[in-house]
Amino acid sequence: MQPVATLCTAVLLLAAACAPKGETAVNDSAATAAPPAVDVAAVRQAIDQANAKASDAFQRGDTAVVFSMYDNDIAVLMAGQPTMRGKAEVTSGLAKMFAGTKFSDVKFNASTVDVGGDYAIETGTYEMTTTEAGKKPVPDKGKYLTVWKKQADGSWKVYRDMPNSDGPPKR
Repeated sequence: MQPVATLCTAVLLLAAACAPKGETAVNDSAATAAPPAVDVAAVRQAIDQANAKASDAFQRGDTAVVFSMYDNDIAVLMAGQPTMRGKAEVTSGLAKMFAGTKFSDVKFNASTVDVGGDYAIETGTYEMTTTEAGKKPVPDKGKYLTVWKKQADGSWKVYRDMPNSDGPPKR
């Protein structure tokens, strides 16, 4: 019996040594359990509600509400300017924009929301009219790509945002 036990031990050790890194030769049901299912409809609903909230806040010039929707590691990639990174830089940069511009007729329309783990990728279209002090109103339509990040409390905040106007570049 001794040689059989030695052979079995050698086979188990060899199997363990040949297993891909991070895996074991033992069948562990916890390791093979599927990740929890993501309720994509609930995430989409949360994003649609956030977009409605943002639309209203833009029109009222309520920067506190808009800025509260951003993750601390936010990055905003607006056309014609360097990427703004981090909540402090983004809120400072956008506060200047809000100070000199009135927004009206703001609509955000999500086309798709793809969810993977703690991130959701939204693509959509927007419409708005901007009026800078002393100038005529300028209607704008465009599209956007927004990455949302799930927070520890279960809420979703904007992690990356990239609006892209369908109109010609502003000069």
